Amino acid sequence: MKIDTIRACSIWRALEVVGDVPVLLIMEQAFLGKGRFQEFLEETGIVRSVLSNRLVKLVETDVFTKDTQRQKGYRLTEKGRGLFPVALMILRWQRRWEWGARGFEVRMFHRECGNETIPQPTCVECKTEIDPRDVSWAAGPGLSQVTPVYGRRRKQTAAASAKRGNRTMTDSVIELFGDRWATLVVRACFTGINRFDEIQRDTAMATNILSDRLERLQEQDIIKAIPYSANEQRFEYRLTEKGRDLYPVLLALLQWGDRWFADEKGPPLILTHTPCGHKLQYVPVCDQCGDVLDISNTGFNL
Repeated sequence: MKIDTIRACSIWRALEVVGDVPVLLIMEQAFLGKGRFQEFLEETGIVRSVLSNRLVKLVETDVFTKDTQRQKGYRLTEKGRGLFPVALMILRWQRRWEWGARGFEVRMFHRECGNETIPQPTCVECKTEIDPRDVSWAAGPGLSQVTPVYGRRRKQTAAASAKRGNRTMTDSVIELFGDRWATLVVRACFTGINRFDEIQRDTAMATNILSDRLERLQEQDIIKAIPYSANEQRFEYRLTEKGRDLYPVLLALLQWGDRWFADEKGPPLILTHTPCGHKLQYVPVCDQCGDVLDISNTGFNL
């Protein structure tokens, strides 16, 4: 039977805005201090027409504002700056799992304590690092079903990567979160949905597309296939350690989506941090001094 709707959690709503490779590449450069059209063009390698299109959409969705004081300049709005924790968690993941895979290094430092830092995803209430296995999910008052629209989105190309000279910070994880299909598979695994038919119902993907994403995620060591039937080749898809470490990125996306897209009923999902029993609220903190990291007190060295 054809499935027409999926869970409309805030991760999905956030990905409708930023779940696109060119958009994520633009956001990456904006957090590094870039703001001019030509800078985005040179640093991302995005085709000029695609770049123009995405910048228009980012202005329309109030992530950027056009800076009339600078020629073709763009500035992050409050809504756009709110995506900074997502960027921090992406960088954290890349440093842990792909350090040395490029011809350059990105180091983060906390201006308040003066130390190099690796952001830690921390529970506001109990001040401990968040492990996805210690989080329970429940339907919230704003949970609803939506009909997904999977528009055609430009994939990252080898030519674009070569044009950038390997200078972007987060290519592989940008590829993952720039593909909403793959991200929904990861979301399903985090919420205890692990078998092919269950994931297909949860995501409303065509079976051939789901098979492709499952294969790709296995190749990237994000998930692993575990047989669950002795008589048939049937598998459950479980997150690897590398895959579980993507959780802070999803959590940051969910909190951003809750803030900007939840309706008057409330958030679609309620998360509880089981060690302390409180509703989960995440903040990125400096692993050296424990203070909260934000866009004003965090710097980068390339």
